[in-house]
Amino acid sequence: MTTPHRSPIFASVSLLALLLASCASFAPDLPEGDPGRRTVRGPIPTRIMQPAGLIFPIPRPRRAKVLEAGAREARADVTYSSIFESRGQGVDAVRFDGEIARASAQLAFGLGGGAEITVEPQVLFGSSGALDQIVDDFHSFTGFAGGGRELFENDQYQMKLVRGGVTAYELQEDQILLGDLPVSWVQSIRPEDSHGPAVSTRLTVELPTGDEDRGSGSGGVDFGAGVLLERSMGRWTFTGGIDGMHASDPTRFRDARVGVRTLLLASGGVEYRWSRKMSLLGQAVLQMPLTRDLSLEEVDREILDLGFGVSRDLGGGTRLILSFHEDAVAASGPDLSLYAGLVFSW
Repeated sequence: MTTPHRSPIFASVSLLALLLASCASFAPDLPEGDPGRRTVRGPIPTRIMQPAGLIFPIPRPRRAKVLEAGAREARADVTYSSIFESRGQGVDAVRFDGEIARASAQLAFGLGGGAEITVEPQVLFGSSGALDQIVDDFHSFTGFAGGGRELFENDQYQMKLVRGGVTAYELQEDQILLGDLPVSWVQSIRPEDSHGPAVSTRLTVELPTGDEDRGSGSGGVDFGAGVLLERSMGRWTFTGGIDGMHASDPTRFRDARVGVRTLLLASGGVEYRWSRKMSLLGQAVLQMPLTRDLSLEEVDREILDLGFGVSRDLGGGTRLILSFHEDAVAASGPDLSLYAGLVFSW
């Protein structure tokens, strides 16, 4: 069940821009020659936590600039989301009610020649959690749409997609599950210069290391490709990307006659370097519908994920990133997500 939207997308994006602009107006001064003006710490490398979409290759926002030959980077992070999207009775139904954690270790290597390869093992965990009342209060305070969750009992769990009485997807509760393994190749097309932005291409293959029956894998090899952009101006950096993913339909999806669309994703990020060690980050990610075979908005509507966070250098090549995220459409995506990540470079 989903209530009418109380916050238009334009107002949500405007609020995000206003927050960044307001914070930037109070930033400490950084002289033109200060290296803090040039250190890029974004974008926020999280992904949309739609339950059924977690088994498919959804590349994260990232810089267009690649690692130099021989350089290495590791990222340990976790995204924690609360979601309530429920509609339908009997043979056709979506029941996404609970909390999901996704933890990963991203390992990147600079290969030279403008190439970088990244491997990202991940695990998933679903539970009833304890954030429902906090999320309800947050939506009440901000005016963001709550998807009707305030009408139901808090702290319940069910992650299931059903068509024709057949379960197409179900994430098991209270189990740490190994997910599929994304492997990405990023190739620089042109570096950033006075004539234009940095441009790179990204190819992703996701290997079926997850468990399809328990809801952490697709059971097949999936592919994705996209273009990345990056442009810096003084203390500001703007990033963007467009990706398309071809997902193989899992066996359970086929049994339920649910076909996965070619997934399309567009992202845009803005960074303001607040000080020599810290940046403010804002981000919008648009994900197109997972499927059109169920005419329920919990799976056949777009998701607009708005994020706001900070990134701070801790020293020794280590960086901390913290952010929170909200689905401005409030139809298919999580109601609230929290991201925390540590980045190690050497």
